[in-house]
Amino acid sequence: MNVIAADVGGTKTRLVIADTDRPEHALFEARYNSRDFDGFEPLLQTFIDESRFENKKLAAMSLAFPGVVDGDDARLTNLPWTINKHVLQDRFGVEQIHFMNDFQASALGTSHLNAEDMICLNAGVHKTDAVRVVVGAGTGLGCSWMLRDAAADRAWSTEGGHMDFAPVDEIQIALLQFLVERHGHVSYERVLSGDGLVALYDFCSGQKATNVDAAWVHRQAERKNDAARTAMVLFVRIYGAFIGNMALLFKPEAGIYITGGIGAKIISWMKSDDFISAFLNKGRMRALAESTSVYLVTDERVGVKGAISEAVRQAVTQ
Repeated sequence: MNVIAADVGGTKTRLVIADTDRPEHALFEARYNSRDFDGFEPLLQTFIDESRFENKKLAAMSLAFPGVVDGDDARLTNLPWTINKHVLQDRFGVEQIHFMNDFQASALGTSHLNAEDMICLNAGVHKTDAVRVVVGAGTGLGCSWMLRDAAADRAWSTEGGHMDFAPVDEIQIALLQFLVERHGHVSYERVLSGDGLVALYDFCSGQKATNVDAAWVHRQAERKNDAARTAMVLFVRIYGAFIGNMALLFKPEAGIYITGGIGAKIISWMKSDDFISAFLNKGRMRALAESTSVYLVTDERVGVKGAISEAVRQAVTQ
């Protein structure tokens, strides 16, 4: 039986067709710029047309979306898309369609990683059958948690990236004031995202940058641009503090896994003392942070791996 899995992102979308008997080997895989399409349906149709699998029966689809999934509907946070399950069923003729949040898929995907697919940033106590947390900054900021048991992995979505940004020093208080003037409400996603890194550069340089993105800020930081370097340091300090908050909130004895589109592209910054010190700076709860394992995931397919595992489960249990 064949299944389709999709890891939809605000910037890029990856789709895979796999066989339930060998799901680790993709029959066809493609990656698209999400903003090249005005909705998910035309993107999926393009993928199916290019795959030439359109005449073969698909047993199930598992689709991971970056936004709020509510029953049969998904509303994306950073794209003007709304997706309805019944519309997809009617158009593509697949009865078994499962929606999930993209970070639920990432959480499920961490069970299919190898040692070489991640970097340990903090070696704490690790238990297999315990709570695991997945967080990641990319186009937005996502967070989910999961449990493993004898039956199956189970993952839950959150909107933790939209929690209020909590500054921890005078510089971050000034940053909050800067962002309040720009946005009104300031969540962590306003800082820990691609647009957030550009905003940090604006704050550090004292002027609004035009025609730049997060990759540009990173490149400039590597070239010793003072404002860009300060922005990168501020980014990883806030990132570390946020992930430390997740350690306190969930007490994830199976570890915290950092995914998303940014972390794996700024490895040296993520391994810096700025990140680790901020992660551990939890006052009387420092020992809890120290005991929490933190891994930086470098496999960009982690989300689609999780979506594939769910598609296979849907297909074999129907």
